[in-house]
This record gives sequence, C-alpha cells and structure tokens, in this order.
Amino acid sequence: MTTCCNTVPPENEMSPAMPEIKVNGVVIDETLLAQELQYHQAASLNQAMQQAGQALVIRQLLLNELPADPTDEESEIATLVEKNSHASEPSESDCQRYFSQNQERFKTETLLEAEHILLAAAKDDIDGRDEAKTQGYSLIDQLHSSPDSFALLAEQYSICPSKKTGGSLGQIGKGQTVPEFEKQLTRLPEGLAKDPIESRYGFHVVRINRKIDGKPLEYKMVAEKIKHYLTQKASQLSIQAYLQSLVEKSEIIGIKVGFSDENIVL
Repeated sequence: MTTCCNTVPPENEMSPAMPEIKVNGVVIDETLLAQELQYHQAASLNQAMQQAGQALVIRQLLLNELPADPTDEESEIATLVEKNSHASEPSESDCQRYFSQNQERFKTETLLEAEHILLAAAKDDIDGRDEAKTQGYSLIDQLHSSPDSFALLAEQYSICPSKKTGGSLGQIGKGQTVPEFEKQLTRLPEGLAKDPIESRYGFHVVRINRKIDGKPLEYKMVAEKIKHYLTQKASQLSIQAYLQSLVEKSEIIGIKVGFSDENIVL
C-alpha cells in the first residue's frame, strides 16, 4: 500500500540565480542549464542546479577530448569513455566474499501491517517539531491506558489520509514509504512503539499489528545479482577515475565537481 509518506513535499523557496559556469574558458549557456534541470530530481532547487551544472561540466570536459566538430557527439563520447575506463570482472571469490560480509542485504522482504497517527511539523520548524514530539508521547500514554482508542485518536489528530481508516497503513513492503520512516518501521517489534517516530513530515505514533521478518537467502539465489552489482560498481569507479582526471587538469569556475557511487543500488 502506498502511504502518505511516500513523496517529498515541494519546498517554498525563491529560485536561486543561475550560476555562471566556465570550463577551460568555455561558458556553459544558461539556457542549457535551465533545460538540464528537468532531468535532475532533488530535495531542493539548489541541489538540482548543482547536479545539472555538474552534468554539463562533465559533458563539456568530454567534448574537449573529442576531435573538432564531431559528427555524432553522443556516440563519440560513449566510445571515448569506454576507451579510457577499464574494470575487471569480479571473481567467484570476490562475489562470495561480498555475500559473506553483507548477509543482512540478502533476505526476503520484511512485511508489516501497521497503523499510525501523523502529527505534522515542517522540517525547519524546530518549535513545531518539539510540540509534535511531545504530543506524540502524550498519545502513546493514552494508548497504553486505552489501546482500543487508536482509530479515534487517529481520526482526531492525524493529518494523513489514513485517518479515515483508523490510521491503518495496511501491509507495507520495501519502498512503499519514505526511507527514513521505513528504516525505523522495520526495526520495531510488534505492538505500540514506545517513542514517536520522526520523518520529514513530522512525528508518527506507530503500532505494528503484524510483522513477518525476512528470511536469509542462499548464495546461489543471489550470485548473479552480486556479480552484476560488483561489475557495475567497478565500471562506475573506473569511469569516475577517468572523469576525475579530466577535472584535475581543467579550470572549472562556478561549480564544484565531485563524484560518488551512491547511484549503484543492489
């Protein structure tokens, strides 16, 4: 079930000015930057602009490595990157070692049946979040005294649409709530959580009605997945090393360029 906690609310912020970005003296056109923004989803416009600017800088660095007036930019850039990045395929022992060191990742999905009361507070409202947390503890005390009142309290206090069904979130699987909420939910035992759970939306009073823990998977069931992941990671690190070498020998003004492997997901 998709819950009220699965999307990021829009932020009310003034649009920042487009930065002037130069790569070895070449100015990145503001129009290109504005167009590139649509391809980058981020928590804020500033972050999206940083990502878009970095993407255009990397593209310009690669274009600088091509012969003048390339006939097919995209194809020639791909060939250039492939030529200058080298990654070896992981061995069977590499895969088995990764499996043994990361067994918590290789389980069947944990399933939960839960209900909650969402007490709203904006991320930057410190006083409001303190009040929501305090109210959460008060509701938890009430529920200890009167467990059957959960639906009534949800209807009265929760700002989530689930209040119409007594706060029920139904059956929750991986990826169906925002990450910080999901991470805490999966750690809870069955029953009423002793503390309010914090998320970007505020604080949640949570009761786990049923929990089915994930079961460990055998190596043979995930071997191909691990091999693919390690291959992709090695390839990306090799590409990043090549791009970093281009950054280090270039003059880049108006933006900081850095790399990470966070987009490789297992």
